Amino acid sequence: MDTEKWGVLLQAIDSGSLSAAAKQMNYTTSGISRIIANLEEEIGFSLLVRNHRGVSPTKECAILLPDIRNLIHAEELVHQQVAQINGLEIGSLTIGTAYSSSYPILTKRVVKFVKHYPNIKVNILWGFSTELRQAIIDRRMDVCIVSRGNDDFQWFPLQGDCMMALVSSKHSLAKKKAFPIEAFSTEFYIDIYPNQETDSAVLLNRYNIKPNTKFTTSDRYAAHEMVGAGLGVTLLNEALILEKKSNIRVLPLDPPQSVEIGMVCLPNPTLATRRFIDFMQETV
Repeated sequence: MDTEKWGVLLQAIDSGSLSAAAKQMNYTTSGISRIIANLEEEIGFSLLVRNHRGVSPTKECAILLPDIRNLIHAEELVHQQVAQINGLEIGSLTIGTAYSSSYPILTKRVVKFVKHYPNIKVNILWGFSTELRQAIIDRRMDVCIVSRGNDDFQWFPLQGDCMMALVSSKHSLAKKKAFPIEAFSTEFYIDIYPNQETDSAVLLNRYNIKPNTKFTTSDRYAAHEMVGAGLGVTLLNEALILEKKSNIRVLPLDPPQSVEIGMVCLPNPTLATRRFIDFMQETV
């Protein structure tokens, strides 16, 4: 089976269009189209639905996708193992993180990693926890940095992170030593990244607390300004809190809450993935 053709198909599906896939793979759009047409002729049914928005897998193709991704993954495993036998360290590595605040540390460690393994190509992406975990399942990503969940991924701990309440310095609870977690159901709440599986949303759900959401935003900077202006309170990982301001109080929760942050990947990772995980844990 020609895995290169299946790789082209995956690139078209993941990028959403033939032209985007062609640009990323240094093909022409017509070349990508011919490769997929050859695949469709070989297997006897259509693989892509084409419309003005781009391309998407047909129902038949969707059934095949997990096996196709496993096929490409297996080929990469063999490719990297052969390279290791020949005394080389090659391959590609896609890393995801749910914490934009981790970029400074992560990029420094990646710089050191590629110095050790200069022939490994590294791609770093940001995303929400649910998206990253699904990308791992789909083998569109090799390893990601998220908080610990109840899934069957391989788990490699990195650090703990406290959950903190942000309130205005003029708020009635500002002088308290801790913010009672149940108060999120009564105080005006500023929901950051609404409808996403953030650590804040998971924590509130665990305590069956429905926050009194008054404002929403997808910008942590905006949330800080809104808290400082007295519009409401919010809940954040301590690592995601911006530089301390005089008009904002950062309070631990009552009872205290923390999350465990680490790396997850599927069983039987590629050699490049194993090298990176070992490197990260040694550095930590």
